[in-house]
Amino acid sequence: MTNVTHGQAAQPELLADKLTLSLLRSITDPLLVMDNQRRVRLMNPAAEAVFNCTQAQVNGLPVTDVVQSEALVAFIETGKGLNEWVSQENRTFVPRLEAVLDEVGQTEGWILSLRDITHFKKLNRNQNEFTRIVAHDLRSPLTAMQGFASMLQLGLVGELNEKQRHFVDKILSGITQMTALVDNIQDAGRYDPETGFYELNRSPVELGEMVRKIVDNHLVPAEKELSIRVNVASDVPVINADANMLERAIINLVDNAIKYTPGGGSVEVGVQRQNNQVVVMVKDSGLGISPEHQKQLFERHVRIPRQEHKKIKGSGLGLFIVRSVAQRHGGNAWVESREGQGSTFYLSVPLEGANLVAARE
Repeated sequence: MTNVTHGQAAQPELLADKLTLSLLRSITDPLLVMDNQRRVRLMNPAAEAVFNCTQAQVNGLPVTDVVQSEALVAFIETGKGLNEWVSQENRTFVPRLEAVLDEVGQTEGWILSLRDITHFKKLNRNQNEFTRIVAHDLRSPLTAMQGFASMLQLGLVGELNEKQRHFVDKILSGITQMTALVDNIQDAGRYDPETGFYELNRSPVELGEMVRKIVDNHLVPAEKELSIRVNVASDVPVINADANMLERAIINLVDNAIKYTPGGGSVEVGVQRQNNQVVVMVKDSGLGISPEHQKQLFERHVRIPRQEHKKIKGSGLGLFIVRSVAQRHGGNAWVESREGQGSTFYLSVPLEGANLVAARE
């Protein structure tokens, strides 16, 4: 009787072990199970393929003998510092480390999972390449259309009557909007801190001078009668940054402020040094932004669904570009706003590392 009872008690444990192994083998992402000393105890077939070994060969070995990657080993030891890992077969994985706890909450092992995102990375590259080609190929016909329409506007091919001039103005306005859209699509793809291919071209940049030039050259619709002021603090240092990227970001901020500020309002563009960073701020007297919309405002293609803004053209990429430019320089972008009281947008660049002019020497 005792033997029978013992056999019946052991059977569920054996079944559980079999189910665990079957589950482990069925998971397509690589899984590595380690004890508390980070010795390998289990691997699924996907992990065997990635690390080019079998469970029987490495059972009980330190993970450093199995994982031939300093970056991945460092992640296994600390759980930090690695967002993506590329294997020798050029497959891209997102690593995750989970602790296995016993009944009293003590760590008795670790599980390393590798989520394969190779397919998604390829799709993203293909999309970026398609966007780059389309944006590039649109420039030539847009430039040609703008040139011919400008010749008509200047009367170089004969005098136009009032209706013809009105139509030419509409054509040029549409071309300007299309050109701005192409620029933003291209910038959003190449400046993206996660997937962008653009390499920063750093040089000494005086943000105060850049801001003044942008405001002086920016066209404000005459019917709006906006008041635009520039306020640059005297202690703003020269930074080592990508002038083209920063210029595109600030243009987007100024353009948004002008577009979304009702006629008779005001826009203030400032540059200040705050603690250990340089901050560009653009303040408007517009309609303001609710807290729930502020959270999404810097994402791709996000526009505030507001009746007053229906006639304002835009792609929802301007603020995404602003944040991308800030992040590529190690900074950030954010907004402070209350409905009915206007908004202030900020772009920060930290005064450290490669952003310092001394870093060039």
